[in-house]
Amino acid sequence: MNGEAYFAWQGRRCYYQTAGAPDTPPIVFIHGHATSHFTWRHQVAALQAEFRVFAPDLLGFGRSDKPRDVAYVVELWTAQIIAFLESAVGRPALLAGNSLGGLIAARVADERPDLVSSLALIASAGAASYLQSSLVNFPFLLMRAPLVGRALFDTLVQRRFVEWNIRHRLYANPAAITPEVIDHYRECFFAPENREIVFEVTKQFYDFVMDDAMARRITQPTLLIWGERDTFVPPLRGRQLVRVIPNARLEVLSNASHCPQEDQPEQVNALLRTFYRESES
Repeated sequence: MNGEAYFAWQGRRCYYQTAGAPDTPPIVFIHGHATSHFTWRHQVAALQAEFRVFAPDLLGFGRSDKPRDVAYVVELWTAQIIAFLESAVGRPALLAGNSLGGLIAARVADERPDLVSSLALIASAGAASYLQSSLVNFPFLLMRAPLVGRALFDTLVQRRFVEWNIRHRLYANPAAITPEVIDHYRECFFAPENREIVFEVTKQFYDFVMDDAMARRITQPTLLIWGERDTFVPPLRGRQLVRVIPNARLEVLSNASHCPQEDQPEQVNALLRTFYRESES
């Protein structure tokens, strides 16, 4: 089956996009914070000829349900992706994640190695320590403060601020910033049903920690891809991880920032193809 589908999880409807022949190797792409499967459109289009491609929306984002009675934490999405791999994919997959999606992918690989044949972490969230995360994301710590936190979020996270970050921090390649991209992020940040969840998750940035002990337990072949111009999660983090994850290699791409799969899709797709062949040989 190609196209769009939903799978039921904990009484919720979780959306996913899928393409490619059922008998080809599976790749599952996990998006980051305040976005959706949209960020993998170049990979879905290019890789479906060789792979069975899946791009789910995390609960609370994209076209998945957005319940208000759950805690939007990494543990929730880790459990969702584990259930998705078991029910929709049905066999070990190459699991790829960008930003928050990278941290989730790493958690899944650690908790359920039987479901993950290989791992691609693309500008993965998850600082090495609480202290490092706090220093990087200090403004977001203030959003946890009672009363003033929401006011700070609403003051800071406005259209002009979001679009400035898209043009000057999130992407490095101007050609990648199409009107479609701008419209996508406007919807993600400012649609009423999305904004409350974006606020709740933004407050947790300092909790996005991938400690060395967990990284050392990741035994799958691991490809780390970073944008040289990433200021959200600088390439330094990739250089830290490649020294800790036992079977990892790092690729740093010029003219790419926090979303290399969109800044330089052809390079990322080529890396994923080569990595899969090498990891399976």
